[in-house]
Amino acid sequence: MFFGKTAKSILIVLCAACFVCACKKGGDSAPAEKRVREVVVMTPQKRALEIWDKYTARIEGQKSVQIKARVNGYLEKILFKDGAKVKEGDILFEIDSRPFEAVVEAQSAAIDEIKTRIELAKSNLERAKELLEVNAISREVYETRLSELKSQNAKLLMAEANLRKARLDLEFTKVRAPISGYVSRRYVDEGNLVEDSKTMLADLVSRDVVYAYFEVSERDIIRYNDSGLLADLNAGRIENLPVKLSLMDDKNARAFGKLTYADNKLESSSLEFRAEIENKNSDLYPGMFAELELRAGEPREKLLIPEAAIGTDLVGRFVYIVDSDDIVRYRKLSVGELVGTDRVIEEGLGESDRVVVNGIQRAAIDTKVKPILKK
Repeated sequence: MFFGKTAKSILIVLCAACFVCACKKGGDSAPAEKRVREVVVMTPQKRALEIWDKYTARIEGQKSVQIKARVNGYLEKILFKDGAKVKEGDILFEIDSRPFEAVVEAQSAAIDEIKTRIELAKSNLERAKELLEVNAISREVYETRLSELKSQNAKLLMAEANLRKARLDLEFTKVRAPISGYVSRRYVDEGNLVEDSKTMLADLVSRDVVYAYFEVSERDIIRYNDSGLLADLNAGRIENLPVKLSLMDDKNARAFGKLTYADNKLESSSLEFRAEIENKNSDLYPGMFAELELRAGEPREKLLIPEAAIGTDLVGRFVYIVDSDDIVRYRKLSVGELVGTDRVIEEGLGESDRVVVNGIQRAAIDTKVKPILKK
């Protein structure tokens, strides 16, 4: 039985030796041909695109008013709710009007008195004229009567001006909304003394149309000048200058408008632009920040490739292309905006270049590959 086990062991060892010898004989044959790696390639797509540049904009009301008292007095009534929408001409505050009514009455009485004096001066002048004609008085007396009438007429003009001012002051005791819009909270409560041109009562802003202000770099200004955008703006052709506005969480544009203004000088190498935005739903508030998109010009043909095919290194953006000899090459790019999942290529590629879009990890530079054109 021991001999049987030994014989089996010897037989296994001999079989293994034969297998090893066979492997060595096979290894002596010519080396197998090196396998060429496959990569998927595609040529850039050419499409006519509207290029929209993005900026961060701050929102301001088209009209904004600081409401202050225009006369001194005690605040008597507040006739609005904080944050309410008001119309132009609505009374917002009332200041105690009794002192101003008294001034109006006093000025009216002063005018009546002066008018009486004028009638007397006219009568005296007529008598003096008759007497002068018969040489009963000297010309000096006549001229004195004439100057008295002129003096009373001048006093009447001054009194009438004082009455108009008194009536204006009385009118100013009712503080009205100068524009339609949304009023802020009250800054002063009833019973407080308010001062002319000093006491801030409330703020009022319009929101049916808002302004979006944003800064444009010097480089973009040159580009807009070349594209004719600034020429359209200066000529008032704002229908050619559409803008879109979205808030931070918006996937799509929330509001639309037109570019209407550019400043006349640069500050810190940038120029201030302003767009006018329709805000009929009143969901844009002054003080907000938003993303504004400005159409940079008429649609232009651009080359696009998938963003996933573009790499980034210390130099910038690049792709791998396959040349006419099926050799992988490195190509530096200048890229534009993202359109969906594709990236606009400004410089670095031609229409016929074969760009590696799949199998990039297998595309070593200066190695031969088998390109498969993506359909």
